[in-house]
Amino acid sequence: MIFALGMLIFNVFVGYYNSYVDHNENEIYFLKKFPTLRREFVNPFANEGDAPSVDELSTNTRRELSDFCKYAYGLTFNDSKSLEACRAQILRENQ
Repeated sequence: MIFALGMLIFNVFVGYYNSYVDHNENEIYFLKKFPTLRREFVNPFANEGDAPSVDELSTNTRRELSDFCKYAYGLTFNDSKSLEACRAQILRENQ
């Protein structure tokens, strides 16, 4: 019972995304800023490729970025300015 409760709390407050660096795939874990049962997120800038501006992203990728920024960084606005700030923070952390 205690183990199950612990796993539920872990799943609600810990998320991850896949990072592709040096031809290796890594799972990067983070503490979520808001509780959700979703565990896997997409960080479109977690690779060694070019990082296009938010306005260049497809609608689906932009939505994934918005979700990632909300749960990983606590940013609840999904306008271009807020997402660009999140993008800049992601790029700083990936250097």
